[in-house]
Amino acid sequence: MLQPMRATIRAALILSIPAFLACGSTPAAQSPQDVEALKKEIASLKKDVAEIRDFLKAATNGRFGAPKIEDMSIDLSGAPVKGQPNAPVTLVEVSDYHCPFCKRHFLTTQPQIDAEYVNTGKVRHVFIHLPIDQLHPDAFRSHEAAACAADQGKFWEFHAKLFQTPVRTTDEILLLAQTAGVDRGKLEACLESGKYKTAVRESVVKMSGLGVGSTPMFLVGKTPPAGQPMEIDAVVEGAHPFEQFKTSLDAVLNAR
Repeated sequence: MLQPMRATIRAALILSIPAFLACGSTPAAQSPQDVEALKKEIASLKKDVAEIRDFLKAATNGRFGAPKIEDMSIDLSGAPVKGQPNAPVTLVEVSDYHCPFCKRHFLTTQPQIDAEYVNTGKVRHVFIHLPIDQLHPDAFRSHEAAACAADQGKFWEFHAKLFQTPVRTTDEILLLAQTAGVDRGKLEACLESGKYKTAVRESVVKMSGLGVGSTPMFLVGKTPPAGQPMEIDAVVEGAHPFEQFKTSLDAVLNAR
């Protein structure tokens, strides 16, 4: 801990050097030895700053120094959608079926969002797949299966089951799917073909490029015209009480 603290202090000191040069003694009053020592100190401080920058990039999964997610846009083409297509605001849920915080959101907060915003035509709900292999190595198959269930018009029914009862093996997935009204044979054929394997992988890569490195993550914006990306106006990171979502959703609704 001491070394990072020292590096941080040294980085802060570099900010005072330009002021010292501008407001302190004139260059003529500096000895050649002083000037050379100052040059070496500046070079050393710059190295420390670079090390801090690299550390922060690694610690934030590349997000440090990158544009804020709120200043970016997201392509929602092909993503599952619930709610009225002409709802003025869109809530994008980026989630992992094996994430316990995602499950908590689904069970405790999403029903309130549905009741007050989705079912009333104010907000449409979009789901984006982000299975995080490092944390939940068995989740990917469930996301593939959910995409397959969408082919049968059963995405949201199966989506609910996958959060309520996280499953890991293909047999478990197939049994659970039947309870959601999904045709087992068609689902099994879809999974065996690997039809959506690439699509789910691409979703993970796309979210990483956007700066989303954890789940659940919620992106809020005005509903874009068909085929256009959504400009992100607000972000809710993590599972939070309904009131926090209400604040973000109302802000975007009232700004239109």
